[in-house]
Amino acid sequence: MQHTTIHSLPLWQFSNLGAMPGLGHYVSGRAGGVSQGELGTLNLGLRAGDDPERVWENRRRLAAAMDVALDHLVFPAQTHSVNVRRVSGPIGPNELADTDALITHAPGVCINVMSADCVPVLLYDPVRKAAGAVHAGWRGTVGKIVTRTVAAMREAFGTDPADLVAGIGPSICADVYEVGEEVLTAVENAFGATEGLILRRTAEGKGYLDLWEANRRQLLAAGVPARAIEVSGLCTYRHADHFFSARKSKNQAGRFAAGIVIRQYTDLL
Repeated sequence: MQHTTIHSLPLWQFSNLGAMPGLGHYVSGRAGGVSQGELGTLNLGLRAGDDPERVWENRRRLAAAMDVALDHLVFPAQTHSVNVRRVSGPIGPNELADTDALITHAPGVCINVMSADCVPVLLYDPVRKAAGAVHAGWRGTVGKIVTRTVAAMREAFGTDPADLVAGIGPSICADVYEVGEEVLTAVENAFGATEGLILRRTAEGKGYLDLWEANRRQLLAAGVPARAIEVSGLCTYRHADHFFSARKSKNQAGRFAAGIVIRQYTDLL
């Protein structure tokens, strides 16, 4: 993952997705907007306690950087669900309630998910010209929302997982992501063997969860080639100066986002 600037807005991009012709994508950070304090400056979340006018100005700057109309910058109302929705044009978040993954093959529509420690995952099918954006916290991860999104792209667009290119974005890393017995049990139920997913366990019955690896394994199991998966390796907790971290800020954080937009399109379907 590389740091870049687009239309004066500091953003991050995956190398593999950045090499795809006719595709735009981004991962935002804290800088480049008008919010203030712990929410500043580029908070994109309307439910983070920020002034809505500041959030909309931040989103306007993001839309300009992605070269899309503001109403084509689509965010779902995330609830840590495993629900995937198809987007064909401009649609408000109230129409995407209880949704944590979006898929599209509509040109000029930038689908986005927000995060403040959870894993954003971007997907692109260069053959069918289709894209996906996924928000995967621990609940979404054990509910296998990435697996569900790949399946939804196959059903909606005819995507072959072997064609997909994927980016696993910044999130809290296993070194610091301590979780309790409830989460550990859910991981065991979802994945069976937890070697490589739970890095270590404590005497208090807790453990440290690797969300990056858990979502990477879902992509591999779905048929996405290992060489096509890029993991950012950026920890939001350790790099809270660059990204929002709910755990680091004790749930006072804003929200950064990850999004993807198809710029060129040939109707293959």
